[in-house]
Amino acid sequence: MRKLSLVAGLLLLAPAVSQAKTLDDLLVEKGVITKAEAMGASGSAASKTWWSQGTRFDFPSEGFTSQINTTIQSRYSFNDNDEEGGAKNTSSFDMNLVALAVSGSAMHEEFNYRIDAAFDMSNGSSSAGTTLRDAWLQWNACDWASLRMGQFKTQLDRQFNTNDHQQQFADASIASSMFNLGRQNGLAGWGNLMDGQLSLSAGIYNGLSDGEGQNRGGVDTNHTAVVAARWNPMGKMDVNEEGDINWTEDTAVSIGAAWAYSEGSKASLAGDFTQDNLSVDANFKWQGWSAHAEYYYANIDPDVDGSDKVQPMGFYAQLGYFLDPKKVEVAGRYSLVDCDDGAYGAGMCAGNDKVNQVSVGLNYYWWKHNLKGQLNFVHTNERVLGDGDDVNSNSWVFQLSSYF
Repeated sequence: MRKLSLVAGLLLLAPAVSQAKTLDDLLVEKGVITKAEAMGASGSAASKTWWSQGTRFDFPSEGFTSQINTTIQSRYSFNDNDEEGGAKNTSSFDMNLVALAVSGSAMHEEFNYRIDAAFDMSNGSSSAGTTLRDAWLQWNACDWASLRMGQFKTQLDRQFNTNDHQQQFADASIASSMFNLGRQNGLAGWGNLMDGQLSLSAGIYNGLSDGEGQNRGGVDTNHTAVVAARWNPMGKMDVNEEGDINWTEDTAVSIGAAWAYSEGSKASLAGDFTQDNLSVDANFKWQGWSAHAEYYYANIDPDVDGSDKVQPMGFYAQLGYFLDPKKVEVAGRYSLVDCDDGAYGAGMCAGNDKVNQVSVGLNYYWWKHNLKGQLNFVHTNERVLGDGDDVNSNSWVFQLSSYF
């Protein structure tokens, strides 16, 4: 009887609230019905298939959606390598990335899900395998908070978290490739405040010990913890879309930072270690202009008496401008990885003191980031340890990228 009286009162009040809120909205606010119940009551329309950044299948009465996306990146590259160092020039057509993703929502968007698999095109055999990249379930607890569990990208490194098809260059910067923590299994929560101007997140993942990482479980009781924050002082900005393809009329700025702490065990560090990672980024968009910059720092402390800490760092800065709005873009980028005088000998730092890279790009967009062509020239300089000569290489890359 009490609920019936409340419903009757709201029916009388509804015309007086300037039509800004529906009756369902008012009932949700008063706790009479849930948001899912309200969407179910209004979602009696027949199912439909349509396209919106992917092929979508919507079933309103069940509160369920599904979406299919394909990513294809085909490229040609000519690599002018340093032949004095024993490397030969190469000319090659390759499939840089071929991926299939299925995502959607359930219970009227109270839950989201995603499965993303990439076809391995570089295993040296005629029958390529597949690699699971993402697989997660997310509970949207309310309009501003969500909780995700599964395998996905850690929050460290803005450029790493940018979708492959939305990057300004054919490849990520060498700094991003060096310092990101990859995809891991874990649990993370997100919160959006101030109408999306401020976002906070925290997550815990299996970690960085030998045998852990993408598509692998934990091998010990140590973990990696990541916290991140982002502030958009002039309104919302999609920082996971590089360049200003949408020609932002008013100046947009976004600043982000992420910190990760890990404990684990690695044979290369003679046993147990602790590690801190930091990334700080700044982004700008205005009427075809765009700027993205990010700084990375790592502090690796082996738990071995007499061992020194290893502290590599790096950064990138890139600038882009649309010569023809939403069609033709030019971009430039400089990136540096400092290997701490050779103390950090992993990946591209093996045998090197520093690695520098300069990239210049020309992009043509047929259909925003969904279909584009990218022509890049890349110069890489490796400052080797000791008295050896620097190693220099040049690459020309032409890539066709699609996301349907």
